[in-house]
Amino acid sequence: MGEDLTSVNIHLLKKPELKNPVLVCGLPGSGFVGKLAVEHLIKELDAKIFGVVYSYNFPPQVIIKPNGTVDILKNELYYLKSKVSNDLILYTGDSQPITPEADYQVADKILELASELGTEKIFTLAAYITGGFVKEPKVYGTATDISATNDLSNYGVILMKEGAITGMNGLLVGLAKVRGMLGLSLLGETSGYIVDANASKAVLTIFSKIMDIEVDMTRLIEHVKNTEKIVKKLGQLRNNQDSHSEVGKQNNKNLGYIS
Repeated sequence: MGEDLTSVNIHLLKKPELKNPVLVCGLPGSGFVGKLAVEHLIKELDAKIFGVVYSYNFPPQVIIKPNGTVDILKNELYYLKSKVSNDLILYTGDSQPITPEADYQVADKILELASELGTEKIFTLAAYITGGFVKEPKVYGTATDISATNDLSNYGVILMKEGAITGMNGLLVGLAKVRGMLGLSLLGETSGYIVDANASKAVLTIFSKIMDIEVDMTRLIEHVKNTEKIVKKLGQLRNNQDSHSEVGKQNNKNLGYIS
């Protein structure tokens, strides 16, 4: 990766020829909403890997693989050819950079490559954190162009009117605007406490309608069921804690009365 400790290296396995490709980014963040969504697209649509992104500003650790070996943290780029819609470039990975400077460096490199491949539009898929659990997550959104926000509204996306989108999932959209690209972000409503496949499914449902692609949600629905089990268990634990707290309050009252 060179001697520059701030460097970003994109190792291209091949440079695909693509038709009006749309860049779709889903990196690790709250609830892993975007990452799960993009990984589901990669698996279900059989996208092909064409690039690996390395950076000295990814967290300093390795991942232990099921076969007992280790692998350094990295991001990956996949492509998907489409017969009825735009081709897709899918970007996800193990981690986001750990410094603001590195966020900008990696985002610039990704957008530079996407531009070289003909990209004029990008989506980031991310999380809209509410702190509460919901059965039917809403999808929020924003874009770099007012006409694009109107289009999002037509798909049932709730437009964001304030706040911020932090990290790469927000920065990529902002830098896309600087480069003259159209940037859009879809954010699934999530508590922010657990890996939330339900929020990922909500985002992916809207995205697939916008892009006019069919995505089998069966595997993601299985993940959703696991999410619901976790939420139910957390609810039971909370109820038990509340019961113990109430008993404690009553005991305290009794002790106070005896004193």
